[in-house]
Amino acid sequence: MSGSARPWLLATTMLAALPAMAQESPPSAALTPLDAVTTTATRTPQVAGDVAAPVTVVPREELRRRQPGNLNDILRDIPGVEADGLPRASVQQPQIRGLGDDRVLIQLDGVRQNFNAGHRGRFFFEPELLREVDVLRGPASMLYGSGALGGVIALRTLEAEDLIRPGRATGFFLSQGYDSNGGRWRSSAGAAFQAGGFDGILAYARNAGNNLTDGAGRTIPYTDPTTNTVMARLGWNPLPGMRISAGVIHRDEQQVIPVAANTFDATNIADRTLRGTQYTLNFAWAPPATRLVDLRASLYRNDIAITETRILPNDGRRDGTTLETMGLSLQNTSRFSLLGWDRHALTIGFDGHRDEQAGRRNGAERGQYPDARQEVFGFFAQEELNIGPATLTAGLRYDSYESSAPGQRSQSNDRLSPRVSLAWRVTDWLQPYLSYAEAYRAPNLTQLYNFGVHFPVAVTPRPVFNVFVPNPNLRPETSRNAEMGVNLRFRDVLEDGDSLRLRAALFRNNVSDFIETIVTATTTEQRNVTRARIDGFELEGQYESRLWFARAGASILRGDNLSNGQPLSLIPAHKLSLTLGRRFLEQGVTLGGRVQLVAEQDRKPRDLSTGQLPPRTAPYALMDLFLTWQPPEGPLAPFRFDLGVANLADVRYRRASWDAGVTRSAFYDVGRNVQFRISAQF
Repeated sequence: MSGSARPWLLATTMLAALPAMAQESPPSAALTPLDAVTTTATRTPQVAGDVAAPVTVVPREELRRRQPGNLNDILRDIPGVEADGLPRASVQQPQIRGLGDDRVLIQLDGVRQNFNAGHRGRFFFEPELLREVDVLRGPASMLYGSGALGGVIALRTLEAEDLIRPGRATGFFLSQGYDSNGGRWRSSAGAAFQAGGFDGILAYARNAGNNLTDGAGRTIPYTDPTTNTVMARLGWNPLPGMRISAGVIHRDEQQVIPVAANTFDATNIADRTLRGTQYTLNFAWAPPATRLVDLRASLYRNDIAITETRILPNDGRRDGTTLETMGLSLQNTSRFSLLGWDRHALTIGFDGHRDEQAGRRNGAERGQYPDARQEVFGFFAQEELNIGPATLTAGLRYDSYESSAPGQRSQSNDRLSPRVSLAWRVTDWLQPYLSYAEAYRAPNLTQLYNFGVHFPVAVTPRPVFNVFVPNPNLRPETSRNAEMGVNLRFRDVLEDGDSLRLRAALFRNNVSDFIETIVTATTTEQRNVTRARIDGFELEGQYESRLWFARAGASILRGDNLSNGQPLSLIPAHKLSLTLGRRFLEQGVTLGGRVQLVAEQDRKPRDLSTGQLPPRTAPYALMDLFLTWQPPEGPLAPFRFDLGVANLADVRYRRASWDAGVTRSAFYDVGRNVQFRISAQF
């Protein structure tokens, strides 16, 4: 089959299966994403809008409307959050409240995504297979250990229940999408079953196209990956309240791309193959006869391997970059009452992980990504105490980590991470809260141990190179965040059965021992040089009724380097996002649009080597439209048709997070993109 014919395979299969499909349509409910239940904020099930922590849930319906092609498509409407890096989907990295890189912890189905190897990206996922994304803003090391200075992003993939309609034992889905910008085809399919206490799902997605075009009509080079992802999961419920499941996700990416993939460098181009495979084994037991046992355990392994054969210059250089992460987590929540009018949820747990990395260049060790290992183990306890309208949540975690590399000095350290919050349900609709949390990030292995050539300084009269200097004395970065906020909830606001949720928060996050890259004429070294402060305000609102829905998000951030008096780099500009939609239930149509207003960002630090001030990032306004048609009855009832237009006005804009240098990029962000998807579930 030719490459051009492949995209029509799924659509043809759907049409052939049409007579066998059921004529059912999902019911509507006046629930906002802030009504969604999440475990990300406290490790116990909580309603997102009632937690004394800013957590946002992006549900499957919103993901389907957005038809995201990359991480920024998912995150950009969330207050204080966006993705930095170029419009290359595989190298975008999340930022939460001005903190990025591995200062944000990322999980995919509970598996840590710890990869970090010099401009090559952080984690690799398939948007077509997601069921939900949770974003927790603010330090969260008490719950998750190292890496959660900025917050946590938890991505969850499809479950069998997402494919199987009520009363059935099997379910199937097929989907074919197309993006006009880049001519990208997005294909996916899956099957699921439930029988005799067992359930399972098998899904596949393929994503392939050409280079993207920016708002000025210019081709953005090396933005044309081809990806294939396979996901399988099997679950067993042997007893009431007990579940055992195992899963695997395998991803393959092929692309010609710069070695420094999240930059516009075009002098060092490689043919890159990326393979990532993660395995999970989960156990959960909550026997109905007692509330003292709610036990959850997870064992996982995550392997990332990148092979790059340099083609510009075509010198035969071949680099290999691998990271193996193995992890284990165990926790139990006991729910009880001591005096009759109090309610307790005591969670005690342990988790740990080991990262082992290796870098090769033509078979020899590559000092820029040295062979090294890091082990992190933590114990934590959290008490959620409810007395009348008050909820006090307090927790403490102890972590110990050790890093080592052959021939270099090992490093070990430990850290206590407390967290406490108090929420008060003043009335049914008003809940103010206060919180304080600390977090830390252990230096990653490359920061501690990398060596070798960074870049050439001169060729004549003799070669001179800038070289990496290892620094095994790095201290962990730490943050202390104080926050005050309010959660508001209303019912029957404009009509019977509607729902309105609001959340506002003020915070101050003080970061110490910030690790920065110090580049001199001949050396590059990582040092703990910065004390920083990030202040912010965030507002979130969501309205839902039978026919109408609306979302709003706004954030104002300011970051200052307290060590030198300059602004922090990579602080996102102030932004406001608005979404409005209308359902036409009799026709099965949903119509709406999104607007994002982003202010100018001119608070940027001067370049350390030249003293120059980077140019300001101009303000911009984006508008998207979306249309969904899911026939409520008739032979087309199993089908869903999604049409979207991103960046309707083809605006020329740059995000502040990848426009921070003195030398401005020659390209803008992605221009207008018309998206279409036809999918079926039967």
